[in-house]
Amino acid sequence: MSEILFIDSGVNTGRFNMACDYHFARNGLNAPIFRVYRWKPYCISLGYHQKIEEIDREKLTESGIDIVRRETGGRAVYHADELTYSMIIPQNSEFYSDSIMEVYNRISTALVDGLKRSGVEMAELERGEAPDFKGLYKEKLSSICFSSTSTFEVVAGGKKLVGSAQKRMKGAVLQHGSMLVGNRHLDLIDYLNISDKLKSRFKEQVGYKTTTVENLLNIREDQFNEFYVKLTDNLKLAIKEIFGVPVIDYYLTESDRDSIKNSEQYFVE
Repeated sequence: MSEILFIDSGVNTGRFNMACDYHFARNGLNAPIFRVYRWKPYCISLGYHQKIEEIDREKLTESGIDIVRRETGGRAVYHADELTYSMIIPQNSEFYSDSIMEVYNRISTALVDGLKRSGVEMAELERGEAPDFKGLYKEKLSSICFSSTSTFEVVAGGKKLVGSAQKRMKGAVLQHGSMLVGNRHLDLIDYLNISDKLKSRFKEQVGYKTTTVENLLNIREDQFNEFYVKLTDNLKLAIKEIFGVPVIDYYLTESDRDSIKNSEQYFVE
């Protein structure tokens, strides 16, 4: 019988988090894997082809913030007050599809269900027009993942709540993304190599285009950890409901951790 493995890997470095996705995408467990995780220290992840020169690395170092490069495309994300997810679907799974949007839609539907179960009743899957990425990337604001929306976007009140990216790898599809709980994603703009005037304007624009659980549920920062636990439990229920198969807890083995550690070097900028 089909099943999906669920991993809660807790709080780790950016290098570990990216290497963990890489490990399971390259060396799968013959079943889809859904993982949730967080970041310590806070970290900026760059899209696969994004230029490092867009980021003020000196300021990052002064602030004690990590930087890594993702396997997926897209633009920079500041991983702070969020619950991050990844899903890896091997090619031999019944849930694998050659259609990027079919996979994206199904995963996003599970995210919406998990958020609704957690009290974010305004969460919905919005099918919009795909952005003009060629034109967008010419703009300085394109450095920021949450500055644009795409098709099958998870939104609340018309504002982006989850940012995701997908990549087809040999033998599997990897999708991961950020579910915004607090508002620190806006701090990414402080670390861009742009003028202070532009930073102020961009922060206003991104703030207008995005929303967070903090805004929607009026929760305090000292309640974030409680919400992370609730959302993790509800995502597990949502995956079972949307995919229609058992969801089994999986815990990283020593072999997994050794492989992840050996892969971390590939994600250091």
